[in-house]
Amino acid sequence: MKRNVVLVGLVILLTGCMSDKQAKPDFTFAFLTDIHITPEKDAPRGFQQAIDSVNASGVDFVLTGGDLIMDALGATRGRADSLYQLYEKLMKGFKVPVHNTVGNHELFAFYNRSIEPADLDYGDGMFKKYFGDPWYSFNHKGWHFIVLKSIEQTESRGYLGLINPAQLEWLKNDLATLDPKTPVVVSTHIPFITVYDQWQNGGQYVNGPGSVITNGKEVMALLRTRNLKLVLQGHQHYLEDIEVDGVHFITGGAVSAAWWGGPNGTLQEGFLIVKVTGDQISWDYKDFGWNPK
Repeated sequence: MKRNVVLVGLVILLTGCMSDKQAKPDFTFAFLTDIHITPEKDAPRGFQQAIDSVNASGVDFVLTGGDLIMDALGATRGRADSLYQLYEKLMKGFKVPVHNTVGNHELFAFYNRSIEPADLDYGDGMFKKYFGDPWYSFNHKGWHFIVLKSIEQTESRGYLGLINPAQLEWLKNDLATLDPKTPVVVSTHIPFITVYDQWQNGGQYVNGPGSVITNGKEVMALLRTRNLKLVLQGHQHYLEDIEVDGVHFITGGAVSAAWWGGPNGTLQEGFLIVKVTGDQISWDYKDFGWNPK
């Protein structure tokens, strides 16, 4: 996420976002996005506090939403590698499985022109070295989870929101294996849909290519051939729940809030606890109580 933008935290609750709270969920999981781990700003202590809070919550697993580190885009190889190692070390403190999503800040050397694109660590290469494929799927208790890589490089070595052709082909094949009734959850760093810029600038404001997935209509056309229930998003350091045709698009706030500098507007450091009951979801945003020194 661009660091020169001051964001304001907001919760948008549309009708139907909360199911019957008396029903016992079939399972719960945590969604942690925009962690931005760094050895500075006391961030390791803050992230450890978030990990302890997740462990105490009794969730089945953790799903991250990208921007795990701060950052690899313009860093030297040594610095980027050390950030990955720090995140990997802290991540082992979770007592449940962790499924990682790649964010723009994990992509090595886009801004570092001394590193050539042919380098094995370039782009998502370093992410692959530590965590494996940047797009994949898994199943849990009858639900199908799809993790996407939503960032590609521009000609000027910047980035934009995009699902690349190889990933689109993989997604077609992955969806083809599903029973149409199987409920589907998608994790993406850059959002498909967000109202943050419209909230700030008015309803006619157009989202830029780094703020949303530019071929999102094509991707959603594929996803909507199946029983899509939930899209979890990051990038904006902003909290919203937009429901369209029974699909929730939840931008999940930020573990780091204002990049470990305190609240981001009204948004506190936090993460989502998602409850799955039958074929319905509900959620809470959990402030894990961290305060910067």
